[in-house]
Amino acid sequence: MNIDATVSILANVLYTVMRKRVSTRKAFAYTCKRFGCGKALLEREFLYRLAQEFVSSYYKVLYIVENSGNIRNPSHRVLARVFMYLWLVERGEKIDSKLRKSVKRDVPRIDVAISPDEPWAALSYPKWLFERLASVMPSEEVVKMLSAMNKRVLWIRVNTLNIDVDKALKLLEKEDVYYEVHRDIPFLLRVVKSKKPIRKLDLFKNGSIIIQDKASVLTVLALEPEPDMLIYDFAAAPGIKTSLIMQLTENRARVVAFDLSRRRLESMKTLLERYGVDTSRVDLVLSDSTKISLSREADAILVDATCSSSGAISKDPAIKIILRDPRIPQKMSVIQTNMLLNALKHGERIVYAVCSLLPDEGEEVIERVLATSPSHRLADPRIPASRGYKTYKIWDKVRRTIPHIDESEGFFIARLEK
Repeated sequence: MNIDATVSILANVLYTVMRKRVSTRKAFAYTCKRFGCGKALLEREFLYRLAQEFVSSYYKVLYIVENSGNIRNPSHRVLARVFMYLWLVERGEKIDSKLRKSVKRDVPRIDVAISPDEPWAALSYPKWLFERLASVMPSEEVVKMLSAMNKRVLWIRVNTLNIDVDKALKLLEKEDVYYEVHRDIPFLLRVVKSKKPIRKLDLFKNGSIIIQDKASVLTVLALEPEPDMLIYDFAAAPGIKTSLIMQLTENRARVVAFDLSRRRLESMKTLLERYGVDTSRVDLVLSDSTKISLSREADAILVDATCSSSGAISKDPAIKIILRDPRIPQKMSVIQTNMLLNALKHGERIVYAVCSLLPDEGEEVIERVLATSPSHRLADPRIPASRGYKTYKIWDKVRRTIPHIDESEGFFIARLEK
């Protein structure tokens, strides 16, 4: 391993995440394209995982540097060097004298400061996020939840539009993929171990299996789509949930899918075709779901709203850094409220979902909407998931997927009916 080159790559990935507010994967691809990643002398997939770990550890490393060193507002390169030092120490690897000398200069007490006292710093999350969650659940549960989100639980959906479940299972076994079938959802599998990345399998490339978190699947199951239903998908791209609606109805539902991005809708059409969706039964509409007015009422509406994505940190640790701005959930809640209020005008059954841990985007949006629009009531989503936060009156009528309990991303899911 070339330490200097690795530090440079990690520093550039962090800079790109912070400056462009993009995912770790996009930041890594951009860095490699612009600066080259071969100089690190590491296999690319391993280097990417290292970058993910560095981004995930940002708040912990920053805390250590600022509380044990001589620097305030350390550079991305300093943080990358300290991260590499800690990473090597944790694995009992040899540390070259140049790295040791530079780290000791910046952080003299590095060897006694490896474990921060503050739980938010030890877990490497924004302080405000930890404190907000601790206001709606016990601190020890917050620790368990955020700790669970530092590791990803990988779920895959067998796409029965393209392949039979039993056939898919046999082919996965031939590829040395070890899995557990969800006890209530036979087409949903938790990946225990895989010889090679799921994205490199032919089953993935041809659309026979789809990487989709359990919480995302439960969102669609809460909608209970049926053949011949007219269904509006109010924030449809990239199309994973739309494709599941069509899978559950054997391509016999009628879906109108809305999104604000033309590029995302174009990509969605390609993806739906790859997944075996009858695209003649899916209308893609470039529109703002907070404002659109429709002449026909739908049988069901899915409002998978724009959100902070705090529940998806296990998939992309860059979200931690983007969420250094505590104003994001409140900004999102305005959009979410407007989307849901508009949906209530156009359907009898609405499922509202956000990939967020925060009540600002979940329970509080629902309470605000119910107070404004009494035409609908909360109905039990009837899905195998936890309940909402007990500090809210509606806690037992809504669902949350709690990462350390439900082994999934953190979603809020509510169902409203006339």
